[in-house]
Amino acid sequence: MPPPAQVPYRHGQFSRAGGWLPPDSKVMIGWVRKLVAEVDEKRRWTRALGPENWAPSIQAFDTVVQSSAKLRMLAAAMLEEVPNKEPYLTDPIGHKQIRDYELLLDTFQHILTSKVPEWSEHEYEVGLIGFPFNAILDWPMATPSGYAFFLEKDVNDRLKEILNTWRDDLLSTKASLKVITEAENGWLSPKALKTIENDTNLEGQKLTFAELFVCDPSKDHWGFQSWDGFFTRTFNPGLRPVHCPDETKWIVSSCESKPVALQTNVKKHDTFWLKGQPYSVAEMIPSVPEYTSKFVGGTVYQAFLSATSYHRWHSPVNGELLYAKVIDGTYFSEPTITGFGSQGGPDPAAPDQAQGYISHVATRAVFIFKTDDADVGLVGAVYVGMADVSTCEINKAWPKTFPIRVKKGQEIGMFHHGGSTHCLLFEKGVKLAWVDGARPEIAKRNVPVSSALAYAYT
Repeated sequence: MPPPAQVPYRHGQFSRAGGWLPPDSKVMIGWVRKLVAEVDEKRRWTRALGPENWAPSIQAFDTVVQSSAKLRMLAAAMLEEVPNKEPYLTDPIGHKQIRDYELLLDTFQHILTSKVPEWSEHEYEVGLIGFPFNAILDWPMATPSGYAFFLEKDVNDRLKEILNTWRDDLLSTKASLKVITEAENGWLSPKALKTIENDTNLEGQKLTFAELFVCDPSKDHWGFQSWDGFFTRTFNPGLRPVHCPDETKWIVSSCESKPVALQTNVKKHDTFWLKGQPYSVAEMIPSVPEYTSKFVGGTVYQAFLSATSYHRWHSPVNGELLYAKVIDGTYFSEPTITGFGSQGGPDPAAPDQAQGYISHVATRAVFIFKTDDADVGLVGAVYVGMADVSTCEINKAWPKTFPIRVKKGQEIGMFHHGGSTHCLLFEKGVKLAWVDGARPEIAKRNVPVSSALAYAYT
């Protein structure tokens, strides 16, 4: 293969997840208004809300906030700092969408106990599917105080408990099957299935959902056991063959995902929180400093998984897995460059425009592979939990000791309940010829999992 022109150094240019999301925030605003109205109605007619009725995970969050003058101040200030103007107002008398701290936690409780995300074409377009916590925090996290609040470790430890409770007590239970139906708001409705099919079919394919994924339309809920089970569904055998499985110079796509950034000459430390969000290797993989130097001066590729995508991760290479670990981090942190301080106003689907930033601070699973090819060397992979998508699960069947032998295309883990983002890191000096579909500036569709991504040449 003749060497192509070298990929130029370019900072990540994150905008609407690679062009997937529209700039109009009206859908999100309307959704949050409706949610707050439901909470107000529950407050008015029942005793199901209020501090004494909050779940233990929410009470623990409140205890942490109330025990620290700094956190109590930031929690109040991030709500007050949301501007008193449209589109941040919700009614003629000037109420904001989330008016005070107690209403925020009441809304957490409402989501935790009863909010299983339904199918909505409008919500899909604005990136809200599966992200109710993110939706109500979108404006507060865009304020200066919100930026500080959501970086605090104690806050994120408690948010992790809340999100895990939502996952375990609702999204992974049979109660969540109320939206895995063929009703208009169900994930098996004709419009939902058509959207998933369009996002999943390869060029020229017209396969149905049942032909694409393991399911049984003759059974209730098509055989799915929960909302989370639907989102971690698997492909039918043979639909995603591994490209050149024995050719070690070929790297394959690790996720069913759309490219959003490709950057060469990455630094050990860089200003990932500022404009351009340049990658900073030492912060992306902080728990493995012995490998950091290998990727300094190398290449980072990043791609986004939408809510309708396949959510499992597969090995991009043949070789030995030297390291795999989930690193706890943030859940709703947004940099100031995409908040209220930015010239264009806050990102209405944050952290959509901050995917480079969250790759350094959010909860994420880090993998280090030693490939079978000296021209490829080590490959790093970072699978990033994005907002409500808090669970990064490494293959539970693996032994606890490393190295572990892996094959290209082998399943290595998954995201739970939603879309997210991931990065691949390559060593300095590795020359890569990227397939056209992997170039963010021209990519229009997902790069299929296990398909050709890049070729290492000398």
